Amino acid sequence: MELRQLEHFVAVVDGGGFTAAAAHLRVAQPGVSVQVRKLEREVGQPLLERTPRGVRLTAAGEAALPHARAALAAAAAVREHVAELSGLLRGSLRVGLLLASAPEPFTGVLRAFRERAPGVELTVVEADAAALQRAVLDGSLDVAWVATGPGTPAGLTGQVLAEEEVVAVLAAGALPPRRRTTPLVDLLEHPLVCPPRGGGIRAVLEEACAAAGLVPRVAVEASSPATAVELAAGGLGAALVPASLAAGLDPARCGVLRVVRPALRARVQLVRRAGTPAAPAVREFWRLARAAG
Repeated sequence: MELRQLEHFVAVVDGGGFTAAAAHLRVAQPGVSVQVRKLEREVGQPLLERTPRGVRLTAAGEAALPHARAALAAAAAVREHVAELSGLLRGSLRVGLLLASAPEPFTGVLRAFRERAPGVELTVVEADAAALQRAVLDGSLDVAWVATGPGTPAGLTGQVLAEEEVVAVLAAGALPPRRRTTPLVDLLEHPLVCPPRGGGIRAVLEEACAAAGLVPRVAVEASSPATAVELAAGGLGAALVPASLAAGLDPARCGVLRVVRPALRARVQLVRRAGTPAAPAVREFWRLARAAG
């Protein structure tokens, strides 16, 4: 039994006759009749009854039709899967990574993608969140690993991978004695060192301040969290950075305060441009990132 026989049989049923099936399949009508007769010989029963007004299914045809459709659908799925796999064996994937972000799970996702699609050329670009978002929107990056506020930036489709606390880093001499936390209103007594507008941490800060009726005083904008920490250690203000970055700082130079009332939390998201079909490599990277998250 051949798929072509099943295809012709289903086309006759759907078209209501051999002439319509031949036109749909773009073959000569005798060829359709030949394939259907071969199928009937294979199953040992007539599947179609020829009438002056067209064709109708016999009892055997009624029984065979859903299985014929299922077989054709399975064959189409095989072709689609192989075509998608072929797409993963060539081409390129351009990935954006937030400056000074933690290496895991990003490195693990890249490793898994490389094992899955060794022929795809990988490019990793580091930048601040705002620059990465612009690059995804204009098509110069396929996906980006960014920090955002509570929502997903306009024009992008996002997949939340994690949430991380945002903490304040101050020079050792500027720390309140015996304090490990600070209310947001008290933190704003210090000049702030934080990313430019468009970055995830800046969005979190501004939304929290707006909800509390407060106005932040940003003294220095620094795209890199590591640079923000150095500026804070030098006495230029309180740097807002991810808690993971602040974990190993030298207490002789600077200290860390958790922000409370409200706590500040930023989302880590994988984003791609909304409204456009994703290439096979992008879909596979997206799947691996979701699994790792």
